[in-house]
Amino acid sequence: MALFNRTRAKAEALGRELGIDAVYDDAEELLRREEVDFLDVVTHPSTHARFVELAAAHRKPVICQKPMANDFATAERMVRTCRYAGVPLLIHENWRWQAPIRALKAVLDEGRIGRVFRARLTMVSGVERFGNPPFPAGLEPLVLADMGSHVLDVARFLFGEAESLACRTSRVHPHIEGEDVATVLLGMRSGRRWWSSWATRGRPTSGSASRRPSPSWKGTRVRSSSARTTGSA
Repeated sequence: MALFNRTRAKAEALGRELGIDAVYDDAEELLRREEVDFLDVVTHPSTHARFVELAAAHRKPVICQKPMANDFATAERMVRTCRYAGVPLLIHENWRWQAPIRALKAVLDEGRIGRVFRARLTMVSGVERFGNPPFPAGLEPLVLADMGSHVLDVARFLFGEAESLACRTSRVHPHIEGEDVATVLLGMRSGRRWWSSWATRGRPTSGSASRRPSPSWKGTRVRSSSARTTGSA
């Protein structure tokens, strides 16, 4: 096992904590010198493509943290690169594997409550998302990329692929760049509708919180042993 961080001191500190002697501030050097079974990418989303493509160049299977990329074109390129290299690419996503979600899926598939034509999920996260790690506060999009990866995949798992999407977002927390409130309406190919609304917890502030004007509703069609890279300085 080996660790990479662009700040070597951070890699060394984590290595001491985990009992890992092989630490690097150069991911290319790590892959040249270490015999690893796969690469686990847990860095800032803007760096995911770089490390995924590096793993593919070294013919190493790669696991990548969500959100996969900052835009759809980059995500498609990551998939193409790994497919061409013949290496597995896996994205961290665990909600559909959780026992309560799978139990609900079984109930729906068995028809125990009849044919569900509309579902709504409302969520307010109790976790402070802007401290550890610190970079989510600078993400844009934020809650859509962070929690949307979970919530929208659950919609796909329960009701199939979407054919239309409408979304409205807003920012309430005063010290972030992206949105921290999102409401999404999905039209599924099965004819069902999925309505989701979620928000993140914020710290109380003195005075009023700044608010970014929300865009209008917009509809769009949608298409359907290890090495770890850790957070940056």
